[in-house]
Amino acid sequence: MRLKPDQRHSLVNAVRRGINKNIVARVFDTTVKTVNQWCKRAFHRGREYFRDKPRKAKESKVTVEVEVSILALRNSFEWGTARIQQGLYCLPEYAREAIYCVQGVKLSRAAINNVLKKHDINGYNNNIKSWKFFRAERPDELWQLDIKGPFTLQGKKYWFVVCIDDYSRYLILVEQLDHDPRVEEMGEMLKPYVKEHHPKSILTDNKPFKEQWDQWCRDNGIEPLHAHLHYPQDKGKVERAIRNVSEEFIYIMKKFPGWINGKIRDYQEWFNNERYHRGINDYPINLYRGS
Repeated sequence: MRLKPDQRHSLVNAVRRGINKNIVARVFDTTVKTVNQWCKRAFHRGREYFRDKPRKAKESKVTVEVEVSILALRNSFEWGTARIQQGLYCLPEYAREAIYCVQGVKLSRAAINNVLKKHDINGYNNNIKSWKFFRAERPDELWQLDIKGPFTLQGKKYWFVVCIDDYSRYLILVEQLDHDPRVEEMGEMLKPYVKEHHPKSILTDNKPFKEQWDQWCRDNGIEPLHAHLHYPQDKGKVERAIRNVSEEFIYIMKKFPGWINGKIRDYQEWFNNERYHRGINDYPINLYRGS
């Protein structure tokens, strides 16, 4: 029960007359903490005042600019709260050139969802599947490789080769091609990174070129691994990475086709160095480089 100003005054007077604070608290149906609070406020020089102090309204972080930025990210990229949260804090430069978005703002996903809910554009109808989790113990112990494509833009088809480090989620390779890559091409793409980092094994799916790929791996001192049939969870890391690349870059190119000209490199740099990865609770570069 909230005490009225005259009750607070009577409470303090009772304590001044020497009545035990526990008894005073029971009589006024309050706590000893409240009794101590009003006694402390009364025992000072100057005029006693038992009314509530004026409360200053807390300024909301969701300003008009922030709200417009949330709506811009949602409507332009169709992102959920997690990616919008990342975009408000740090969005790639090429994306900032395409749409207006404030930067350096830290908001909870609940606050972002409230804005989306206010405009009736929150929520998805995706079915959530539970995956069995595994993870390499150190960088370069296991890489995962897969191909995204074809993706059609302005009448042309594109394929994206994606290779990710299983332990750190570091994007080793994300290469954009205008044709379905062959084993020799993927080998040439990976060779500089293999010579520098010496991965122990590379996990892929069971493509028709399995035997040719396995031979390339053995020639380069790598153990070839393949996902089990009808069990996509094996390649969960690279599948998730491809989804991230698709939703944060590839699909958006239909609205910003100019990004096809080299912006995939900017995306890779941003992904590895500035994009906070929730799966590892860190930035990929920190775990991959060991800093």
